[in-house]
Amino acid sequence: MRTQKLDIGEEENPFAFLGVSCADAGHRFCWSLNRKLGTHLGFHDELEVTHKRRPMTRHCVWRHEDVEEGWTFDVIWNRVPDGAMIPTLVHFDYLLRIESFMGERTELLMDALRKMRRVAACFPVDTAAITQQEVLYYE
Repeated sequence: MRTQKLDIGEEENPFAFLGVSCADAGHRFCWSLNRKLGTHLGFHDELEVTHKRRPMTRHCVWRHEDVEEGWTFDVIWNRVPDGAMIPTLVHFDYLLRIESFMGERTELLMDALRKMRRVAACFPVDTAAITQQEVLYYE
């Protein structure tokens, strides 16, 4: 099977990323987010990630899309029993990939996450710290 490499180049990343530490399972975490934020996160996809020195891992993705407000965010289950999707971010259970036309949603989302009872930590993630960035470019 032929593989292709994604060339991201020097362009600015269209997404903002947050790393979240929370002991809840993915569906429970998304349910809590829906209740707290009034969002409509639903199962979107299951990513299969191939690693160089470890077996393949599978990671669930839940998506909320608000066309009227012009923003979308995905909750990606980063740390599963088989390993982390992004090894350099193994300390985060979840990664939130946020796409906002106005750019202000990231701060609001981070503040709301930090106020949730079961969330231990929530921090912005610098894209330079993400190895294998190509796994975060999915439809």
